[in-house]
Amino acid sequence: MTAPAADPPAPGRDPLLRMAALARPRGGRFALGVLLGALATGSGVALLSVAAWLIATAATHPPLTAISLAVVATRALGVSRGVTRYLERLVTHDAAFRTLADVRVRVYERLARTEPVRRFRSGDLVTRLVSDTDATQDLLVRGLTPPLIALVTGGAVVVFGTVLLEPGGLLLAAGLLLAGVAVPLAAAAMGRGPGRRQAAARGELSTALVDTLYGAPDLVAYGAMDRAVDRVAAADAELTRVARRDAALLGFGAGATALITGLTVWATLLLGVSAVEDGTLGPIPMAVLVLTALAAFEIVAPLPAVAARLGAVRASGRRLFDVLDTPPAVAPPPDGAPAAAPEGADLRVRGLRVRYGPAEPWALDGVDVDVPAGRTVAVLGPSGAGKSTLAAVLFRFRDPDAGTVELGGADITGRPVDDARRVVAGVPQDPHVFASTLRENLRLARPEATDDDLWAVLRRVRLAGDAAAMPQGLDTEVGSHGTRLSGGMRQRLALARALLAAPRLLVLDEPTAHLDPDTRDAVVADLLDAAEGYSTLLITHDLAGLDRVDDIYVVAEGRVVQHGTHTALLSRDGWYRDAHRQP
Repeated sequence: MTAPAADPPAPGRDPLLRMAALARPRGGRFALGVLLGALATGSGVALLSVAAWLIATAATHPPLTAISLAVVATRALGVSRGVTRYLERLVTHDAAFRTLADVRVRVYERLARTEPVRRFRSGDLVTRLVSDTDATQDLLVRGLTPPLIALVTGGAVVVFGTVLLEPGGLLLAAGLLLAGVAVPLAAAAMGRGPGRRQAAARGELSTALVDTLYGAPDLVAYGAMDRAVDRVAAADAELTRVARRDAALLGFGAGATALITGLTVWATLLLGVSAVEDGTLGPIPMAVLVLTALAAFEIVAPLPAVAARLGAVRASGRRLFDVLDTPPAVAPPPDGAPAAAPEGADLRVRGLRVRYGPAEPWALDGVDVDVPAGRTVAVLGPSGAGKSTLAAVLFRFRDPDAGTVELGGADITGRPVDDARRVVAGVPQDPHVFASTLRENLRLARPEATDDDLWAVLRRVRLAGDAAAMPQGLDTEVGSHGTRLSGGMRQRLALARALLAAPRLLVLDEPTAHLDPDTRDAVVADLLDAAEGYSTLLITHDLAGLDRVDDIYVVAEGRVVQHGTHTALLSRDGWYRDAHRQP
């Protein structure tokens, strides 16, 4: 059974520490991986040490029985090195992938609440979801495991060298510290800036590509495609430049490590020769010491590259936690006190106040709206009046700062989000049509719906004729974002999907926002016909079809400035009559 990921520490701590803390539930697996890695690396060092002893001893022509044990040990170490390395990779990668899966689930759950998605650019969000999330695996497998293995194995090798020759052990310790600590620290310091720029450049390139691909028709129409391509090329050039700097850092680390390795081995050789001449060390131990020193630097060889990557991993971690730390616009209800379930379909909004930041003006400032059961009510007003904010509260995309929203006598803001969305559905201002078939787009609202149910709801929204005329009927692919459907068809499809969910309140948010005047009037008429019998709230800036609604609220600057029927509002001065008089 997969252990849940530990809660990340509070915001403000170093992203690397927070990313490492995500692996806490699998700390035992990583500890086992470090132990296996130490055995693998130690076997490699021991293999060369035993081989040195074997070769040096064989030069003295001893009896075969004197070296048989070393021959067996050489074979055993060669086998154990491969086996333990395989097991180390198996254990650490398994733990890292499981941790990565938990992190992805965290990100998906956070994004599934919908409201944080709008706070990031789409291309940049893809990079955060993929590359920046994958950085967790890089940190655990390449950033933490190799240093811990080096610490365990390096300490053992230094102790062994000190036993053979104390000055040689101290010299080896100094060389390992330089190659395993000083060089990585220098690489980490030099890689901090490029790593940060690399994460930002990757996000900028993704954003530029997504904007160019999805905006291609408009870019071509306005002759702006060349500028968009230049933006992509500039972002790619910046990422390439940063990658070259990263490659230079890797080269610096490898070159510095090779230099320190060579100097340490030569110094150990000279020290060993001197000790042999003094009689404090035998020729065979001297050969073992020198070749052990040479093999020991295998332990610290990966560390400079690891350190050079820490800057990029830290930047990716910061971007990852930007998503995870984004405060939800809809708070979960308190545990232990579930709110009452709605028992009717009448909507009652009282004193609703919403704003998007402590210093921001009120988007809604004390709005009162009533939608009696089975009636159709319109909320009308100019752009920026707060209408879409009202829709966002009803769709449970954000919480009100003050006021109540009751459906059937129950406050829907006090219920779990999914429960509220089961009773409130509708057509958002920009409904999403998935790149799938008509059938799958409809069954998103009710997976168990039969074809008869689908055709019935299509007839209700006057889309059945268009669907029947399509090449494959319900199995017709609608294209990415519904590009094979007209704007009116997309609105009708979104309404059909909402009706399949059988909500108690139907919210139509700017259903004619992207339609031409002729299509607009027909779509509004069809939507209102299809919504007959539902408690329906029509949120719009358009005057089309308002003569058919039961009640109208005119909103301006976050407040209700007029309220009444179509006929009553036309009979008195105000925004509504002025809007009707405009050509």
